[in-house]
Amino acid sequence: MDKKENVFFQPDTLEEVRDILADMTEKSVILAGGTDLMIYIRDKKPDIDRYLSLCRLSELKKIKVDQDELKIGAMVTHNQAAEDLLIRKYFTALSVACGKVGSCQVRNKGTLGGNIMNASPAADTVPCICIFHGELEFMGKEGFYRKSIFQFLKEDRRDREKHQEILTAIYLPLEKDKNIESWFVKLGEREEVAISQISICACWENTKEGKKNITGYLGAVDRIPVPCREMENLEGEKISEIQGEKLAETLSRQITEIRKKRKKPSKLKITQAEQKYKERAVKGLLFDLIEKMNMRERYGKN
Repeated sequence: MDKKENVFFQPDTLEEVRDILADMTEKSVILAGGTDLMIYIRDKKPDIDRYLSLCRLSELKKIKVDQDELKIGAMVTHNQAAEDLLIRKYFTALSVACGKVGSCQVRNKGTLGGNIMNASPAADTVPCICIFHGELEFMGKEGFYRKSIFQFLKEDRRDREKHQEILTAIYLPLEKDKNIESWFVKLGEREEVAISQISICACWENTKEGKKNITGYLGAVDRIPVPCREMENLEGEKISEIQGEKLAETLSRQITEIRKKRKKPSKLKITQAEQKYKERAVKGLLFDLIEKMNMRERYGKN
């Protein structure tokens, strides 16, 4: 019996990619960092006819200012994003999140584009893209187009022709005339490999009157990041313990409602008590975030 041969493409330019996309099928896969795809291939052993590797596309590995936006190439690695001075200064939460993804090996190889396109509810970077109202740039057979991160997340991605388009860049709006700060925290931070169990990111504007326009998102509690609406009512020089307690109760109830509305049972074999731990854990995580928000100095602003 003849052994089936897989076709492997490794183009050097986006023009070559566009030509290859025209021949991609539902059995084709796109390879970025490979930290998730390799596990999928090993475990599922899917029938793959074509591999399209993006590793030689140097133009997708750049971070640069594009008019009033910061353009982050989809092939930028987590470590590259975590260490970039522009991201650290203007989008600190994203820098912190990238610095906490998986292990050192995963951060060196895994990419922002892969983290987004993998569409995991536990993706650390996605809540941060949401909080900065980021836009995603795609390239398909017909050329380039952009859509908001919110539009992307709301789509049923099972029906999207992912095999015939690639994510090329993430655009984040720069607001240099405002003193914008942000931070990210997640449960279970450690040096070993860890999937985020619950995370919170927040963004706010520092003014003479204190913090204003505070927004926040919860990660890893639902299919897509969940906005923390009550954060919008917070303001002042420092967030008080009383404010924190009230907000923690609200977030806990919010997570409980999400859990009760979930139609599909968890794939994980966990006890009923373990299913409820996020409602309890969010309080400690929130106070970790508030502690960072109340500090005078955070990295990325120095």
